[in-house]
Amino acid sequence: RGISIKAMPMSLVLPNGKGKSFLMNIMDTPGHVNFCDEVTASLQLADAVVVVVDAIEGVMMGTERVIKHALREHLGIVVVVNKMDRLILELKLPPNDAYYKIKAVLEDVNSLMQKADSEMRFSPELGNVCFASGLFGWSFTLGQFAQLYARHHGADFPPEEFAKRLWGDVYFSEADRKFKRKPIDSDSKRTFVSFVLEPLYKLYAQCIGEDTSELQKTLANIGIHTTKTDLKMDSKPLLKYVTQKFFGAATGFVDMCLEHCATPLANAATKVEHLYTGDQESEIATAMKACDASGPLM
Repeated sequence: RGISIKAMPMSLVLPNGKGKSFLMNIMDTPGHVNFCDEVTASLQLADAVVVVVDAIEGVMMGTERVIKHALREHLGIVVVVNKMDRLILELKLPPNDAYYKIKAVLEDVNSLMQKADSEMRFSPELGNVCFASGLFGWSFTLGQFAQLYARHHGADFPPEEFAKRLWGDVYFSEADRKFKRKPIDSDSKRTFVSFVLEPLYKLYAQCIGEDTSELQKTLANIGIHTTKTDLKMDSKPLLKYVTQKFFGAATGFVDMCLEHCATPLANAATKVEHLYTGDQESEIATAMKACDASGPLM
């Protein structure tokens, strides 16, 4: 199944939402609990942790261990809810049920933080949660999705304020075009369902469907221009092509890391303070004296 058993370092230059590029050094560690030693070694090098959680399976034993270890190392944490496509293609959940499933996954993560006596909380409107599909190669945050609406509706659209209203018990009233905390009627949908999940479901449904003219019309409305050759692709390659065009580069992920993860320079003082505590200082000093006494290494 292509399971990874070793930590894999990589360096990527990725753009943020403002078009500025950043060098990100990433350690891709195994998710299987049997290879937790690779994760432990990588945490000693890291300045922050990106916890990837399956949208269907939720919090597993390995997830719990990584979060607890990251908290002991005083590292910043962000969450990526991966395999969002499984909610649509595999479980075929309605958008409203998919919202409750995602919410339950994040509640499990937050309950772990409470058990560890951490005040850290993960919620999409805070900007520390990202949604992704590794199979189809796309990701987004609420801020990034709000930017898509801003580009479509013009410069007067405030994406930052809109993003704060895209999660939780928030409803949009068509009558007065205002956001409300209580449902307007029995058919009212939360903003995350109506503004995020339903457009995503529609995109997937039309790519899988056989009506290419309707798909081409929908894609043209959102600024994605396709050729007849593109539309003749099989459903999965077409889905990957369309969703990557729709979401673009992983700018939301980069913005999330910039806001909630410390840089190596900023985190250096914290790592040194955590390293030289208690008896560790004397142990390290003894080890350094032993190295000096043994002569040069090379």
